[in-house]
Amino acid sequence: MNDDAKPLLAARRCLRTRHISSTCTACVDMCPEEALVVKERRLLFAASKCTGCGACTSVCPEDALIAPAFTSEALENAVRREAPQGSILFAAPHAGAAGRKILLPSLLHLSLDWLLLAIALGAKEIRLLYAQGSVDEENLSVITSRIGIVRKICDELHLPVELEAVRGAPKVDAGRRRFFSKLSAALEPQDTSSPQTQEMRSRIAKTLLEEAFVRIPEGRLRLIHALKRLLEKSGKPDSREAAKLFSAPRIDAAKCSGCALCPAVCPTGALQSQGEGGTLRLLLNAGACTGCRLCADICFMNAVTLHEEASLEEVLSTPAKTLFSRKNDARAFDTWEDKLAGMINAPVYRT
Repeated sequence: MNDDAKPLLAARRCLRTRHISSTCTACVDMCPEEALVVKERRLLFAASKCTGCGACTSVCPEDALIAPAFTSEALENAVRREAPQGSILFAAPHAGAAGRKILLPSLLHLSLDWLLLAIALGAKEIRLLYAQGSVDEENLSVITSRIGIVRKICDELHLPVELEAVRGAPKVDAGRRRFFSKLSAALEPQDTSSPQTQEMRSRIAKTLLEEAFVRIPEGRLRLIHALKRLLEKSGKPDSREAAKLFSAPRIDAAKCSGCALCPAVCPTGALQSQGEGGTLRLLLNAGACTGCRLCADICFMNAVTLHEEASLEEVLSTPAKTLFSRKNDARAFDTWEDKLAGMINAPVYRT
């Protein structure tokens, strides 16, 4: 396989690159080819193993894996074009789909936000067509699980939608083709991407250098936008099923030392700190929180935990709310020293 379908790893977005304390393994756990591994607490990408299925791009909480041959912009344009027609067919390669369709590298590429956006834009019938013997069929439980979540949300909101995954009748043996693609990968030159994809990779790399270091991922913004539209359509103010898609940090006041490390490392700005009048306040923008767990991973006092099923009202509201407030602690600097000493396995001396 050439490099056109293989994702680009945006290291500066990756939680493992941002801080060595991160325990995130979302892409590693999802990759069906073991092309992504964590070694010495860093994420490594073995491009020779990658088949370009896009599974990793659908689960990364920070959009750190980008498919250059099929960008989010291209997919959103396709969804916005097809959804108002009332029906959408998402098709994987070699699935034997005819007629109007949105062709994906794999159905594993479809995260929940894309399915919910399609429904919010008017789709009442969505079919996901996969090929026999393909990576999609091998990981069908992932696809059906996502379908189940979307169905529960729509049922709760009384929004009728037909959503199903269907095995196609391919003209070629997809499993055989996949086997030989993997076999030939080791024999291919390292740089086999088309000029168009090389240009797209360069454009993405330039964009990454110019973007803010603290940012809310596009996938999170898309999910919130879709849910807002679905709630408007249904006339309901809340959805317990949709709330299960979100997490939010909680802080144990008895354990917290007030070091403010958690807002300092938050990659989306969901946690922010304010200090005035000898008081530390931590603010939470629940809609910006991706559940990446970096705040909990970094906390030396184990004071931060992630609370599953955040309030949807908090998630969809714009202003940040006070999460935690306390008087400044003189021991806070000592905690920083303890944290640093533990990381370098040596005592820290003040100068």
